[in-house]
Order: sequence, then C-alpha cells, then structure tokens
Amino acid sequence: MVCYGSDKVSYSNQTSNGGPTSTEADLLPSVKELVPAFDKTVTVSRNGFRPLMNQAVRSWLCKTPSKHTRVNYRRDLGQFLHFTGVGADHFDGLLRVRPEHVAAWRDDMRQRGYTNATIRRKMTALRALFSYLQLYGYVGANPAHGKFVAAPAVARDGKTVGLSPSDCRRLLEAPDPATPMGVRDRAMLAVLAYSACRVGELVTLRIGDSRMSGEHRVLAIYGKGGKERTVPLHLEAVERLSAWIGIAGVGDDRQGPLFRPAATPRGGGHDGFIRTHLTTRAVENLVKKYVRLLGLDSAVTVHSLRVTALTTARE
Repeated sequence: MVCYGSDKVSYSNQTSNGGPTSTEADLLPSVKELVPAFDKTVTVSRNGFRPLMNQAVRSWLCKTPSKHTRVNYRRDLGQFLHFTGVGADHFDGLLRVRPEHVAAWRDDMRQRGYTNATIRRKMTALRALFSYLQLYGYVGANPAHGKFVAAPAVARDGKTVGLSPSDCRRLLEAPDPATPMGVRDRAMLAVLAYSACRVGELVTLRIGDSRMSGEHRVLAIYGKGGKERTVPLHLEAVERLSAWIGIAGVGDDRQGPLFRPAATPRGGGHDGFIRTHLTTRAVENLVKKYVRLLGLDSAVTVHSLRVTALTTARE
C-alpha cells in the first residue's frame, strides 16, 4: 500500500484475499478530487494515482516564484528520471526510487565531469521534491536525504576570482559607447558591479524596478525565494542606466524587461531590441567576450563582479 494525500489516501490492486480485482486498476472510487492535507479517506487506484502524483510534482515546480529556478528544477528532475529509465512525465515512477539510485546518479555525474557544486545543486533539487511530497501527503522515505546519500562537499570560501579596482574599471569601460548595444552593456556591467546582484536577478529586472526613493535612485531586486531588497545605485550606474533606457526608447514600458537582446545579432542594436529578457547564458557570454578582449584572467566570470562588489562593500 502506498499512502498519499494527508494521512491515509491509498491505492491497492489486490482484494482482501490477495487476488487482483477487475475494476480497481481502472476506476477511482469517486469523482471527488483529492485535496492534499484535507481529504484523508479517498482510496485511489493504481492508474488513478499517476495524475495525482503528476499534480503534486507540478505544484512543487510552481512553489517558487522564480522562473529561472523552476526551469532548473524541471531540467534536473528530467535528467534524473532519464537516468533511472523513468518516462519524463511519469512522476509516479518516483515511488520506486531508492537511495542507491540517487547515489548512482551522483557517481555518474561525477564521471561525466560535473563540478561538485553542480552535483550538489541537482541533488538538493531532488531532495527538496521528496520533502515537498512528504508535506503533500506522501509518507514514504526521502531517498535523496543526506542521511541516505552524501552529496559532494563544496568549499565554503568559494573559488570565484575577484577583480582588482583597475581591472574592474577596465571591464566597465570595455563596451563601445558609440553603439546602442555597447550602451546597454555598459549599463548592465555597472549594475552588476555596483549592486552586487546575481546574474539570475539581473536578467529578471524590469524598467519599473529602477525607481526613486526620496532623492536617491534605487533598484528593486528580487532574489532567491522571491524576496525583494532595495539597493541604492551609484551615480555612475544611474547615469549609465538612464543612457541605456533613453537610447532604447523603453522608458514608458515600466513592466517590460530592463535588459533586452538586440533585434539582430550583427545589428549592434541599431535596428532595435526585442521585448524579452536577456538570458543568463547571454550575459555570461557577454562578460566572457569582454574578459577575452581585455586579456583578463580567464577565470573571471560574471560572478566576479558580484564578488568584487561585496568585497568592496566590506572594505
């Protein structure tokens, strides 16, 4: 018997004497929809269990307000299901997962060259799913729990390379101010360097997130878990943002994305910009391009700007 719902929602494909029934595998006992944590009496058939499990997983994916996190969680779950041989949308197959399956997935990722940080993040997503299912009503064990499967260790001090003040200034000045795309990149780098926001936070910013607070221009940044924090902007970042919004002509589009991709790859922004958010990959590639152009340490990444900003703030 598998328990689901709040306490005792279950399914079974056997009669009391151990033999299979003729209708239980195909029919739900009632048309009443299961309400998690409230309905404690519904008995669900094996076939009827699949849509309920699918519903639970979809609810888990909707839990976070971050679209970026939802995409990552869905991809991580899909990779695990593929590894274990379960269909991508057959979430009821999760009930057959055991700790050794999670351990095998961890070891396979290590052999494929994934970093410890990536492996740990993916395992954390799987563990979070089973924890959610337990709150949802599933009473099985969490096979991804750290008591069953150890995730690889990640150094607490991190390995992100920071930037010296001179190199940071060179990076800020690298984009060409004579092109609309260069003006955008100058504003984007200034926001990263002065606000210490993450790249995932940067790409979700809207025009209206840049606002006045008293006499100061601030930026409303939505971080992990949908938490909002207000960051005062350095004058240079304010000036660069104003130049970008002006040249793009998007000042009245308060709900629109702040940083947008150019309409064409080779147009330099002269033929306009698309009303959609830049992707994290696009921002990462842009920073890499300027790092190569300046001959900076190849280990410098977009996260280096956040590390530099935080280090400068502490000092």
